[in-house]
Amino acid sequence: MRRGWVSAEDAAGDWWRLSVFDDGWVELPGFARGLSDTRAQLRQLLFLLGGFGVLVLLSQLAGRFDGVGPLSLVLSIGALGLLLFSAVLIARFRARDRQQAAGDHAQAMAARRAGHRVRRRPGTPLFRRARSSAELAAGLEGVRRIGAEQVSAVVLSGPERPGPADPLVLSVLLHDGSVLTYRTPDPVAREIFAPWISRSGG
Repeated sequence: MRRGWVSAEDAAGDWWRLSVFDDGWVELPGFARGLSDTRAQLRQLLFLLGGFGVLVLLSQLAGRFDGVGPLSLVLSIGALGLLLFSAVLIARFRARDRQQAAGDHAQAMAARRAGHRVRRRPGTPLFRRARSSAELAAGLEGVRRIGAEQVSAVVLSGPERPGPADPLVLSVLLHDGSVLTYRTPDPVAREIFAPWISRSGG
């Protein structure tokens, strides 16, 4: 069963969209940097929309009463301030998105030059949703799968509220003694990697 996805950076500095299932996960290329903070951006935008909704509601309520000129002025100033803050925030999002897209493009070009390309295997149904990491990996060429049977533990470290400057770090301990490291600003990693996260690591 599919548990979800999260964008993460590996120890080499490459970004992947990890498609996680009960039987392991697959590292998928493409737009992983750009997706790394999508959930956080949506939360912030929803918060701003909620703020606008509250201001509109208060304005409607204020209009029903006489002698509320100062209140209307305060609400108008609040709405203008929120609008300016939203414009600055969206401009920052767009600048970061452009930077992330450039990084994803550079990674894709480097992989292409090295001869690493992800392709759908002939005969794989185009629109069928994979039910396991083994099924997903079997339908693609050029991807890496980490199966649950390979994983000894996942040690999680990082802040309660991670971000780009202070991400979560997932250290994946494999039975063969090797270690994979992923860094992600997305807190959803805690939930989707929960079956493998050791108690000592969080």
